[in-house]
Amino acid sequence: MPLFIFMPEQKRLTAVKCTIKDLTSGQYIKQEGFNPNYILTPLGRMISRARIMAFVVHKYQSENREYSAITIDDGTDTIRAKAFKGMLIFDGVEQGDLVDVIGKVRQWNEEIYIIPEIVYKVEDLNSITLRRLELKKQEEEDRKIKKMVQEKQKETSDLDELKRLMQERHHIEPERVEAIIASEEMTETEKPKDTGKSKEQVLELIEKLDSGEGADYTDIIEESGLDEQTIDPIINELLADGACFEPKPGRIKKL
Repeated sequence: MPLFIFMPEQKRLTAVKCTIKDLTSGQYIKQEGFNPNYILTPLGRMISRARIMAFVVHKYQSENREYSAITIDDGTDTIRAKAFKGMLIFDGVEQGDLVDVIGKVRQWNEEIYIIPEIVYKVEDLNSITLRRLELKKQEEEDRKIKKMVQEKQKETSDLDELKRLMQERHHIEPERVEAIIASEEMTETEKPKDTGKSKEQVLELIEKLDSGEGADYTDIIEESGLDEQTIDPIINELLADGACFEPKPGRIKKL
């Protein structure tokens, strides 16, 4: 049975700087009443409002301007930001732009997406390098905290005692401890299948489709015969492993 953590009630939740993969690899938790829904990440963070810096790889607007969306890519995954009811929040934003998006995380038909509140167009391309370094440092800290909780959990099976110890000795909030334990359960129940063979095949395909500027992401999906839900994590693993990189948004190149 999954463990649900009720996030403390706040006037306005802080927008959490994160990667797109933090959201898409997490579990969407729905809460009752006025408690905000949130993403529970594999490292035990709870994200209801996200702040993501990424490149716009696609933009869409309906003819009546009642609906518009952008797809953004930060190198870890892609996600859509959707605007409804004639919102003009994406005016001035075009494909290829670097943007900083702040908004609420939502889920519909198994798709995680963002309802944008603010969209900044970022002129200095060095900003995304700084953001990635910041997020890498945060990830290392999250891993350290999770390991600490896991080690203390071996010493006591009582959740209340564990929360008390972590707060008194390490100043880790009880809600964070619960979230980390819940993320462990999520990881155990949703372990991915072995993709070793698929990774090799995709890497070979990337090399084959590369005409000089990298293989087009859409072409990789079409040629592989795999669906996007299967191939997306494989490509992200290859990027994380340093086996390939993105010379430009939407293109993958083997190192």
